[in-house]
Amino acid sequence: MKVLTFLVPCYNVAHCVRRCIDSMLAEAVLNDIEILLINDGSKDNTLEVLRDYEQRNPEVVRVVDKENGGWGTAINLGIREAKGKYVKEVDADDWVSTENLPSYIAFLKEHDIDYIATDYTEYFKADNHYEHHGYQQEIYNIIMSLNDFWEKHPTAWDFPIHAITYRTQMLQNADITVGDRYYGDIEYNLYPLPHVKTICVLPLNVTVYFRGSDEQSTSTAGYAKHFRDYAAMSQRITSFYLSMPESLHPKLRAFIEDTVRGTLVRSYHLMMSPIYAGKADGAKEELKKHDHWLKKTSRELYKYCGSTKKHGLAFIRIWRITGINLMKLR
Repeated sequence: MKVLTFLVPCYNVAHCVRRCIDSMLAEAVLNDIEILLINDGSKDNTLEVLRDYEQRNPEVVRVVDKENGGWGTAINLGIREAKGKYVKEVDADDWVSTENLPSYIAFLKEHDIDYIATDYTEYFKADNHYEHHGYQQEIYNIIMSLNDFWEKHPTAWDFPIHAITYRTQMLQNADITVGDRYYGDIEYNLYPLPHVKTICVLPLNVTVYFRGSDEQSTSTAGYAKHFRDYAAMSQRITSFYLSMPESLHPKLRAFIEDTVRGTLVRSYHLMMSPIYAGKADGAKEELKKHDHWLKKTSRELYKYCGSTKKHGLAFIRIWRITGINLMKLR
């Protein structure tokens, strides 16, 4: 059994995926890792590049080719296909710190933990600099229950997708499934939490997260283009929050509630602001549908969004009452 599956969703990434894969091919860990490359119906020569790596490294690299369905479909398939004891998602334009893989794999080999968080680095293309991200010293190198973590260190929770490694069997047993298209990383971060029993945070830098492409979904252009996916995701995590078990630690529940609230408000912002999708075709209709859905689904969250202020004004509530979108007037 492999110790770790690197899960790499791939769509039109022939220009960057080599850097990602090469960073994983550390000689010292080749017997312990699986690099699972999910080609999501790429239209360039991505599949050819992936097949070449598979042919040259058949014991390590495995390619799954599928029709285009979006990032989330690749993640869902990858969770089911992963053969490693642990699974770590790495986007094709990101890469890993090769020199730290032996230490990380050694830790994974020795422990059975549901959720492992590590340090990471952001690389900013615009000015070619790296920025290291770590956590509070008191949470490092301690294996604890998730409830203990939230009881003792509630303010320390700040783990993005590129910091997370999950125990594969936990994800598979819980049938974790994220939305098909963009912004499913938020779901990938939230949905496993009710199933996590144990957690450990390591002061080990594992992933380098790339920032700087206008094609990224978190760029201004990306949000403007994919606002429907963001609104749909916010609705899915709202339904997830409303169905959470009562046994969930109250501080973890509050964290998920805050995440849901922030995502819902941002959905309104994306559809109303001319900087994003406020001028896009269909945005006004999607905004009305989204607002109607939230009112019907949760009066509490509906009211909360209406009380949120932008530039000192409750812009959502004013729009609801008057039909005037103040964000277009600024």
